[in-house]
Amino acid sequence: MAQGLRDLVWLPIEQYRRDGRIVRGFQRGAASFGTSTAMAALELTNRVVQTIQAAAETAYDMVSPGTLSIEPKKVRRFPHHRLAHQPVDLREGVAKAYSVVKEGLADTAQTIYETAAREHESRGVTGAVGEVLRQLPPAVVKPLIVATEATSNVLGGMRNQIRPDVRQDESQKWRHGNE
Repeated sequence: MAQGLRDLVWLPIEQYRRDGRIVRGFQRGAASFGTSTAMAALELTNRVVQTIQAAAETAYDMVSPGTLSIEPKKVRRFPHHRLAHQPVDLREGVAKAYSVVKEGLADTAQTIYETAAREHESRGVTGAVGEVLRQLPPAVVKPLIVATEATSNVLGGMRNQIRPDVRQDESQKWRHGNE
């Protein structure tokens, strides 16, 4: 954002010195300031959303039943490699968000169904109802996690559409960090 403020003042002066067209300098400065401000707002919003998501993931782990958790087959429930696979543009961000929501809801429904069926076979209707009730707290928190991840995808797509060079830089950073 500081770069945008600097450009807002400096670009008109620079343009005027170059060819006397101060209006063109104001246009360039205002465009740079707008882009910088939008990027700062998107970054800040995305960090807040990611913080909420981390808190929701922690709450999910706390309210999930011990050995019969809502997702017993998975070792790592929430992938944190998202930063390396940012959406290219807003269209891809919305598509990824839709996919995250669809998979999250399907996973939650499937897991509740599977645990109820498993408990029904071993303990009858009472066991199935009890297990479904045990799954309710994590099933309530999971949509918050899904919503924040979907929001992060949309915000990342918006950011990367405005400034594609930032996505390329982050992609390179995460690629080198994992080697």
